[in-house]
Amino acid sequence: MTAAFPNSRRRLRAPKFALALPSMVWYAAFFVVPIALVVVYSFGTKDSSKLVPVDFSNPSTASYGAVFDETFFQVFRSTVRIAITATLLCLLIGLPVAYFAAFKASEKWRAIVLAAVVVPSFTSFLIRTVAWRIPLAPNGMFSKWLQDIGVVGENGIQILETAAAVQLAIVYNYLGFMILPLYVAFDRIDVRLREASKDLGAGRFATFFGVTLPLAGPGIAAGVLLTFIPMCGDYVTATVLGGAKGNMIGAMIASQFNQAQNWPLGSAMAVLMIGAVLLTLVVGAAIVWLTPKLMVLFEPLTQAWRRSRAARPRKVGTQPSSSSATADSVIHRALGVWMTLVLIFLFIPVALVFLHSFNRGNSFTIWSYAVSTKWWGELFDGAVFAQTALLFTAIVVVAVVARRVLKRRTQFGGGYTAWLVPSGLVLALVINGVITSWYANLFDFSGIGDAIRNSFMAAFGATVVAVALGGTAGVALARRPGAWSNAFMVVVFLILVTPEIMEAIALATWFPRIQNVPAVGYIFTDGWGPFNGGMNKLWVGQSMYASAVVTLIVRARLAGLDESLEQAAGDLGAPPGRAFRQITLPLIASAMIAGGLLSFALCLDNAVVSSLISEAGSTTFPVALLGATRSTIKPFWGVGAVSLFVVTMASLWFLVVILRRGGASAGNIAATLTGN
Repeated sequence: MTAAFPNSRRRLRAPKFALALPSMVWYAAFFVVPIALVVVYSFGTKDSSKLVPVDFSNPSTASYGAVFDETFFQVFRSTVRIAITATLLCLLIGLPVAYFAAFKASEKWRAIVLAAVVVPSFTSFLIRTVAWRIPLAPNGMFSKWLQDIGVVGENGIQILETAAAVQLAIVYNYLGFMILPLYVAFDRIDVRLREASKDLGAGRFATFFGVTLPLAGPGIAAGVLLTFIPMCGDYVTATVLGGAKGNMIGAMIASQFNQAQNWPLGSAMAVLMIGAVLLTLVVGAAIVWLTPKLMVLFEPLTQAWRRSRAARPRKVGTQPSSSSATADSVIHRALGVWMTLVLIFLFIPVALVFLHSFNRGNSFTIWSYAVSTKWWGELFDGAVFAQTALLFTAIVVVAVVARRVLKRRTQFGGGYTAWLVPSGLVLALVINGVITSWYANLFDFSGIGDAIRNSFMAAFGATVVAVALGGTAGVALARRPGAWSNAFMVVVFLILVTPEIMEAIALATWFPRIQNVPAVGYIFTDGWGPFNGGMNKLWVGQSMYASAVVTLIVRARLAGLDESLEQAAGDLGAPPGRAFRQITLPLIASAMIAGGLLSFALCLDNAVVSSLISEAGSTTFPVALLGATRSTIKPFWGVGAVSLFVVTMASLWFLVVILRRGGASAGNIAATLTGN
């Protein structure tokens, strides 16, 4: 009897990938298969009479031949040139900032610098892009000032709707995502290695290029991946600022699916874009791999120069230590000035959005030289807003006071009081919703109000999906790795690096194909309960990238924790389910909350996927704003942008608080924000 018992338990033991199985099914159904179908569509022909406008009766490569016409190829070359140039500029601009924050700034100032990078970087991508229409407007305030001082002619700045405007905005939009991984890489370098290099006689530049820069290689690679790949598929920047002269391949691909309904040609463009991106990355990796080997050829010359320099007699009375200190001071100040200028550059568009939301004029981009709150009054119902704000503030104040009072009592430990303020925030939202129904009555302007509500609803639903899938998959990767985990991590990596426009068109072409599938098709066509089919599509589309991010965060959290507690629970007879609920889940709770908050901020900002798969009744704020850019933008769009900005910053602040209470350093927080 006793011998049979372990055998039965062994037979009933779940496979190692059991917890990751929901993510496997989800990724297969909504990423792998749709992407594969895009490749298949590229070999079909256009047939507008069908729901899926592709005919496979005569497969051919004609779409690939059409791709290489002069118009497309010119846009393609321009896109690659803009992306490579912007990546190099982000690296050159961001590297001194990351270096200063990691090696020259104190712990306090390090956190301030990182916060100053994070705030504009995680402001809505679309809002930051639209904001550049303010200083670049030919009849704007900045343009008129340049005219007054004689820098530009009477026509003002002529940059909008050109490749130059796209280049500037792309560098700005992705600069923060280069700085953060670079900082993480510098922060992880053992300072003793740099000190040993200097002790052995290496100078500042030799130490930097021989020790610091090679050790920061993973951060440089991560920064390039986080910037170059999404730049190549950028759809928003070219649409908002590019015009005909600044078109990019992402916008051209989207137009083939939206306006032209030429899915085969759009699919061929997307496939070639992915191929070109991968080829560029391979060439870049080859250059990085060959550079050290080529430098070995010059090693004899380098050593000879060093020996001759060391043998050179020193002048009497020279004080190397004094000159070295002077040089260090100059470098420190130069890096500080550069960092300050970069941070000012990052905050200019954000500040302009705040300022122009109070513009008295009828245009968001043209300043009227008069301040007014009328656009705030047109968007929000003043009475409901005041009642909601007062009740919300009162509940949060009570939670803060209660936490301080209870912390003074010895019977209440930090674990009991740490969550009082976050719980107060949630309770304030619930009570406000029950008493005032603020979510239904807060907005006077129904169009923008509905778009903002849809944004929150889509982001919340996608976050729930992302945390559920990413949390369980992260646990499986950390605690039950096996042969399956390598293949699964490849899929996760592909989700993170695939240009967003590719994911968007894959889902946009996939949903029509499954609308006749029983149960599943009904959910994405008619919806369920109060949620229409478009909202369900948004949950799927926005959760893909977010769930991959949560997976990495939870996996990293568990990888740094000892398994002894979970093993002890199993040794004491606890079933796997109970051990997961009582041991593993509390260990990863902070990571899941952090991943959820980061997912919410990312989903709230989603514009590319949402613009291609949303439907009437599920239009989000970024999609509505993207449509509004085709005409004169009213200042109340700035009011809505500021509202979303405040919510996003609150989510990030909550995320930082949770990570800080878990003992995370500034470098760990930056790594979490970049998925490292």
